[in-house]
Amino acid sequence: MNNEPNSLIDQANFSLDTAKADLDLHEAELEAAQSRYNDAKSRYDDAMQRFLEADLLRVCRWNQMYHKFVQWKEDHNGDTIVQTTKNSSDDGKKLAKWVQNQRVFYKYYINGDTKHIKQHRITALDNLGFVWNVFEHQWNANFEELKQYHAEKKTFEVPKRQNCKLATFVLTMRNAMKKRNEGIVVQKDVTLTEERIDKLNSINFHWGLKRPPRKQKVPAINMLTDYDQQYQLLASFKEEYGHLKVSKMLQEWVKGESEPSNKEYKRLPAFVAAIKKEHDAYREGKPSILNVERVEQLTALGIKWKKPLNEPRKNTRSKEEDPNRETRKRRKTDEEAGDSAYEATAVNI
Repeated sequence: MNNEPNSLIDQANFSLDTAKADLDLHEAELEAAQSRYNDAKSRYDDAMQRFLEADLLRVCRWNQMYHKFVQWKEDHNGDTIVQTTKNSSDDGKKLAKWVQNQRVFYKYYINGDTKHIKQHRITALDNLGFVWNVFEHQWNANFEELKQYHAEKKTFEVPKRQNCKLATFVLTMRNAMKKRNEGIVVQKDVTLTEERIDKLNSINFHWGLKRPPRKQKVPAINMLTDYDQQYQLLASFKEEYGHLKVSKMLQEWVKGESEPSNKEYKRLPAFVAAIKKEHDAYREGKPSILNVERVEQLTALGIKWKKPLNEPRKNTRSKEEDPNRETRKRRKTDEEAGDSAYEATAVNI
């Protein structure tokens, strides 16, 4: 009987048991090492905190500006960016410049140049929530706001008049992706890194702008060919509504207060306006599509024409026809006489 397979199994079991014993031993050592590391880290953090507290008590320019930064944060609702304007105080401008310098020094530090700022000062600023990268901070803030907007509105289309900053952010991201796809290098502050793309994809961001379908333009009215059709439409409107106030009805239709029974009625205001212009030309003897028959036809329908400039306007009368003219004239004379008497009395006084 061949015992070779059994022998191989026994050897494999022995190796497995040995490896398992070594693994258990190293796991125990790892746990002990992790415990020692955590203890050392805790002691290091405590020592660093005591060092920071002691170092920040020293009198030097960096510490002075650090304490001004702490005060700024307390006075400006936790702001750690320190943005100033031309109307800001000199102290505010100096602090803003100092903050900008710390950001530049931090870039040097992470690239290996540690002579401008030390680790303990970076830690001191980190403890205050210092913003090392303003663009990244603003991008993350815009992303969180967009995420919240989408959760509430179920859309990424932000009206600019409602939230200009967020709408600009959405448009900027879409344009950046478009340029990225076209191989165009974009500015640093809008570069779409893989991390940013992943974050936007995580909320199912729509990279393409969804534009509402454009409304078809209403074709212009050709008075030479469309007159008869538009006249019949106007007569139908008058029969249905009892008036020719087409512009007023159009306003109601646009606002959604009512709906026209015939969509072609929406073209009538343009037809009526064109007809009145044609009537002005007809009355002045200029070329027009109107003739005597059409003018009478439209007048009978109820179109109100503009009166010629030489005709008197509504509620106007000639001097001879005004029954109150003499009364107003006497009243004016009496008022002038009273004013003269008052002035004479004032002079005598």
